[in-house]
Amino acid sequence: MMDYFPIFLDAKKFNAVIIGGGNVAARKIELLLKSKAQVTVISPALKDSVKELLTNQQLTWIKAEYAPHFLDNHQLVIAATNIRSVNIEISIAANKRGMLLNVVDDPELCNYITPAIIDRDPMIIAMSSSGNAPILLQMLKSQVEQMLPAGYGRLARFCGRYRIEVQARIKQFSERKLFWKKILTGDVAKQLLAGDEEQAVALFNHALTTDTFKESGSVSIIRIYDQQPDNLTLQAYQKMQQADAIFLDSDITALFFDYGRRDAAKFQKIDLHNIEKLTNNNQQVVIIAAHSTQLGSAFNTDSPVSEIICGRLI
Repeated sequence: MMDYFPIFLDAKKFNAVIIGGGNVAARKIELLLKSKAQVTVISPALKDSVKELLTNQQLTWIKAEYAPHFLDNHQLVIAATNIRSVNIEISIAANKRGMLLNVVDDPELCNYITPAIIDRDPMIIAMSSSGNAPILLQMLKSQVEQMLPAGYGRLARFCGRYRIEVQARIKQFSERKLFWKKILTGDVAKQLLAGDEEQAVALFNHALTTDTFKESGSVSIIRIYDQQPDNLTLQAYQKMQQADAIFLDSDITALFFDYGRRDAAKFQKIDLHNIEKLTNNNQQVVIIAAHSTQLGSAFNTDSPVSEIICGRLI
């Protein structure tokens, strides 16, 4: 069960106040200024690292010692002082006001913590170890950063620009989903990531006016040798993320469902009749099956059937 609930705040709709004017406060201010939040810093003096940020019109400095009334009309507060008694006082006042509160390096006083962030604006990825393993979290962040091209932000902005046009052209949600999947895995995305937006737009417009927005059903059998979802291959994981329905073989843990699409239909036994109905209705079906389960010739369907092997028998 999660100790912290992940959530994204609309930065245009909250005001943040930071108590403290040192280098720690500077790091927090820099992070907030990457968003559209209005930020106020309360401190009798500022380090040079904070002073350099005052040219940003989002940032206001009030030259004063902390007092509880400075929290009024703010929704988020960060306590970045090096005096714990002051930080405790801030936490008490913030909790009385129902504010979001972060006390730097003191998670017991916080009601939220700041995640590790990968910024491909407007694509934002936030990760956390819930304070348990910061080094492991940094290792994971580095791995994910290497997997994400810098152009992903450009790709996301392109989708946002044409989202309403696609909704007007393609009425059915399932057909829109298929269209965007083709766009994001095909030549349009490749051209955008390569920096050729003109060619990407031409390909996109051609697809929007000529595509039939249809996809045939398919069955993907993922064969496993153990009950560890972490041992799924990348190919298997991608299939699960694309699946409209996921079926589990008998005695296989339901933990595998967590690796599929959130809105996929989930079944805890293999029902060949139901699978046939789904594929005939152009659905993408994934079956998680034990390595010994015989399924290859069991399907009465014209849809393609493929197999992926995960792990090996020791």
